[in-house]
Amino acid sequence: MTHRTCKQCGWVHMGVTREHAETEVARFNAFYDAAGEETRRHYSGRSSIKTYERCGQCGVHFTEFRDSALGDCPDGCTIGQIIVEVA
Repeated sequence: MTHRTCKQCGWVHMGVTREHAETEVARFNAFYDAAGEETRRHYSGRSSIKTYERCGQCGVHFTEFRDSALGDCPDGCTIGQIIVEVA
């Protein structure tokens, strides 16, 4: 697993493949579509691959990230996922 740091705001994200991201989007959307109104109120709506393509803090595209370095992410922080293109 790789971690990536946004060059603009410094937020750290966990790198995932596009395939993994697409699977997670489909899985969540199936859950959301089957959920009742009470459950849906706890979410902002259906998921999109776009949430894996941009920084969760500032919106920078995943191509504007760098490999994370020791100290980028303090212990106990919650980090989101970002697509890492595999060559």
